[in-house]
Amino acid sequence: MATAKPLLRSLLFLALFVVACYARRSNSTSKRVDGWVSQPNYRGTFDILWTCLVTIFISTYNMLCLNVPAPQDSFARKFGRRFLWMGLGILGPEFPLTYAAGQWSRAKHSMRAFHTSGYNDWHMRQAFFADMGGFVFHTRNSKPFPLNANQLHWLVTNNFVEYPAITREEIWDKSKQDTFTKIITAFQICYLVVQCIARASQNLAITTLELNALAIVTCSLMTSFVWLHKPADVQTSVHIYSSHSLSDITLDRPWRLTPLDFVDENGPGYSVNVQPFMRMPVIPHERPIQRIPNDRFPMNPYGIQEYFLCFATLLFTAIHVAGWNFDFPTTVEQLLWRISSLLLFSITVAFWVFETVASWTRLGRWKTLYLFFFNFGALHAHKIAMERKNTTIKRESAQLPLPWEFATIMPLAIIYGVAGLYLLGEAFAELRNIEGTAYVNVNWTDFIPHI
Repeated sequence: MATAKPLLRSLLFLALFVVACYARRSNSTSKRVDGWVSQPNYRGTFDILWTCLVTIFISTYNMLCLNVPAPQDSFARKFGRRFLWMGLGILGPEFPLTYAAGQWSRAKHSMRAFHTSGYNDWHMRQAFFADMGGFVFHTRNSKPFPLNANQLHWLVTNNFVEYPAITREEIWDKSKQDTFTKIITAFQICYLVVQCIARASQNLAITTLELNALAIVTCSLMTSFVWLHKPADVQTSVHIYSSHSLSDITLDRPWRLTPLDFVDENGPGYSVNVQPFMRMPVIPHERPIQRIPNDRFPMNPYGIQEYFLCFATLLFTAIHVAGWNFDFPTTVEQLLWRISSLLLFSITVAFWVFETVASWTRLGRWKTLYLFFFNFGALHAHKIAMERKNTTIKRESAQLPLPWEFATIMPLAIIYGVAGLYLLGEAFAELRNIEGTAYVNVNWTDFIPHI
């Protein structure tokens, strides 16, 4: 939590600084420039495109920490899966961030559960590794399948398997992230951020492409922070064996994804919940599943994770609102930008308001608050009752979405997606006719002390 505070303060300062510096943009009298502008005397069109696109690419590529693939997955399938999530990280970077925050909450929950059971060396890295399908379970006369952290904890505490003797250093050794790539990514992101701040301070135009890139890389940077302890590009799992038969462990309970669904089903997720609800094919097809899907949302963020996610999504949409007074090629484009950016921000605010109300209702926090002030003696019994109820809630959440929930969220999701696509499309369309100062280089000597 102490580590998150400086990052949150820095990002908040960045958002407020950009908004403040661009409050005057509507009064700009700079001439506009049509078409392609060449270098080297000025900052050319290619320079703007190159800086933004390269920064977006490397930030979205390096932020990803996808789950362990199935043993039979080909290179083309793994590449396609990564390409798909990179596209999602560009079109909607707040969605990978949301999944990452849920996994962060789940990893902390797993670490507490193992520590309570006496396994104090269980670290966030082991927790992330388990929830990404890093442990594969083998029993007598049954097909192996990946475990999540809850399932592994249940097997260990019930003496069906031994506690895995893999250390966090050994797990981190499986990660493919290297220091050089991180340095290059950090340098490119910092260059874009510093350049935008410098241009704003010298009253030079920032293009909407740069504003989009700033929003995307800021969100990607926060996703990387959330996945700080999750190993990246792990291709092989650790195999765990039990001397018991599967029927002895599960007592032949019915299951949908893996035989340990009664402990914790690998859901909810888009591929295993939403797609069947929409009459679409379920992916993956094989049963028991041979990999934990990347779109699994294991746990609603809570505490610092929830606050971090709320701040990050609001910051992402607020950066687009910072272009409110940009000088667009036409008045219609400016109006559409304002509407789209405001839709993104307002839908995000509405989501967090309704999510908080629903979450407090579901978890009984409104009654807890009432009892705290008006009937303190009944508070302890209420908390015990809610703890029992929360177990049922977590199990039922694997069956999402509910029909009413789908009917209310889907229209907003479509509006949100259309608005986001327009903002991205306008970022490129604006390059045909932008303010002349957009091609003026920053005078860096203004920031260097000299005599």
